[in-house]
Amino acid sequence: MSRRTQAPAAPHPAYEAREEAEIPAQETQTRAEEPWQRLHPRMVAVSVSWLVGPAFPLVAAMVLARDLLNTHAWIVLGSYIVVAGVQAGHEWVRYRTTRYRVTGSTVELHAGLLFRTKKSIPRDRVRSADVTANPVHRLFGLAAVKIGTGQHQSPGEDAELVLDGISREQALEFKVLLRPGAYGAVRESGQEQASGQEQASGQALPVPLARMHWSWARYAPLTFTTLAGTVTVVAGGAKLLDLLGLDVTSGPVARWSWDRLSALPVGLAAALVVAALLAVGVLASLVVMGEAWCGFRLEREPGGALHITRGLLTSRSVSVEERRIRGAELTQALPLRLAGAARLNMLATGLDRGANRLTNPAQLMPPAPLDAAHRATADVLDEPRSPIIAAALCGHPRPALRRRLVRGCLLVPAAVAALAGTGVAAGLLPWWSLGAAPLVVPFGALLALDAYRSLGHALHGEYLVVRQGTFIRRSVALRRDGIIGWTGRQSYMQRRAGLFTLSATTAAGRGAVRIPDMDVAEGLRFAEEARPGLVGSL
Repeated sequence: MSRRTQAPAAPHPAYEAREEAEIPAQETQTRAEEPWQRLHPRMVAVSVSWLVGPAFPLVAAMVLARDLLNTHAWIVLGSYIVVAGVQAGHEWVRYRTTRYRVTGSTVELHAGLLFRTKKSIPRDRVRSADVTANPVHRLFGLAAVKIGTGQHQSPGEDAELVLDGISREQALEFKVLLRPGAYGAVRESGQEQASGQEQASGQALPVPLARMHWSWARYAPLTFTTLAGTVTVVAGGAKLLDLLGLDVTSGPVARWSWDRLSALPVGLAAALVVAALLAVGVLASLVVMGEAWCGFRLEREPGGALHITRGLLTSRSVSVEERRIRGAELTQALPLRLAGAARLNMLATGLDRGANRLTNPAQLMPPAPLDAAHRATADVLDEPRSPIIAAALCGHPRPALRRRLVRGCLLVPAAVAALAGTGVAAGLLPWWSLGAAPLVVPFGALLALDAYRSLGHALHGEYLVVRQGTFIRRSVALRRDGIIGWTGRQSYMQRRAGLFTLSATTAAGRGAVRIPDMDVAEGLRFAEEARPGLVGSL
C-alpha cells in the first residue's frame, strides 16, 4: 500500500508559458522573402548504405563457415536488397517533400506527402541545438540537426524539429543562425563576414571548461555495463549464427581451442573463459569510450550557452542555453567510486530524457577523476565551488538504517540461496554450495551500512543537494528555483517506521529528485525551507 499526494505547482517565471506576440508587418515581409531550403539528395545513398552495410558481415560469416549455399543466409540477403529498395524510394520522397527555413522569428519545417507536417518554432523558444554526424553521414559530407524547445508534449506529439540529411555546411550555418542576435548579422553581411567579426571581438571567443585526458581511459572498464555488454554481444552473435544455420564452431581455430580447454582442469578452464570474456569487455569499453569521447571539449559560448563537442566516428555537437540548466548530477558506480572517479551529467530542460548513455546530450564528461568532475561542476554552475562537496549533508534517522539492514541481511542471502539451489538442481553445483547463503550475511550488512552512510540532504545557497545509493551513488545539486512541486510517497513499512520519500519535482533531468526515508516532520520542514509556500497540504 502507498499513499501519494502532489502539492500544487506554484507558478514560476522560468516555467510560465509566454503568449506569442503578434508578428509585425515588416517581419511578415521578411519571412515571405526568406527562401526555403531542401535536404541534400545524397541522403538517399546514406539510407541505402545502412542496409547494405550489414550484408558484408553476413557474407563474411558464410565464408568462414564454408557454407556459401546456405538458404537462410541468402533469404536474409535478399530481404536486405528488397528493404534497401523500399528505403531508397522512401528517402527520395522525403527529399522531394521536405523543406525548411530560418527567419528572424521562427524556424519552420514542412514535410510529408500523404500526411503533411508543418512545424513553426519561435526562435526565442529554442533551448538546445544538437548536430550529429555518424560515419556514413561523414562519408557523404552530411549531418543531422535536432532542435529542442524544452517543452514536454503528450504522447504522440513531438516538440523537437529534426533535419536529417543536410550538408555539413548547412548544419553549421543553421546552428549559427539560431544564436541570439546572429540572424540579422548573417543575413546582412553573410556568414563568413559575421564569423570574422565574431572572432575579432574579444567577448565572442568561447571559454574552455574541460577537455579530454586520455589517462581517464583507465576508468572506462569500471562500469557495470562492461561484462553485461560483452555477454550481450556474445549471446546475440551466437543466436544470429544459429538462426542463420551457420556453425563457426566447426572451424579449425574453434576445434583447436576446444581441445586445449578440454585438457585442462574444469576450474582452470572456467577461469580462462571468464578471463577471456573480461578481456574482451575491457577492450570493448576502451574502444567505445574512444569512439564516443575522442576530441571532447566543453566550452562556454559568448551567447550564454554550453557547447559540447565529442566523437570519433560519430561526431556530436550540442549547445544548451545556460538559463535552462537547473543543476548537475554525479553518478558513481561502485567500481568507479572505489577508484575515485565519477560521471557528470547536467540537469537541464529541453534535453532528451530517453537517450541512452552513449548519446545522452546531458552527459557532460566521460568517467573522470572526482576532483576533475567537481571542478567541471563548479564551472558549469558558475559557482566558486561545487555545491555537491561544499554542502554539509544531514544524515537520516535510525529507522532508515534498520530498513537497509533488513534488506541486506535477508534479501541478499535469499538471492544467493536461490541461485545456489538452481545450480544444485541443474547439477552444476554440489549440494554443500547451499551453505554459502549464510556466509554472505556480513557482506549484506556492509552494503546496508554503506547505503545508510550514503543518504544525505542539505540546502546550500541556491541549491538543494541530495545523495543516495550504494551500487550506483547519485549526488545531485538542484537549483531551488527549479523546483516546481513536491511529492510525498509513503509505503506501509515506511508508515510503521515514521518515514516517507520526498521528491522534488522539476522540469529537468528525470523529472524529480528523490530523497528516500526522511522523517515526516523533518521532511516537511525541509521542503518548506527549500521552496517557501509550495508545500501546501503535503
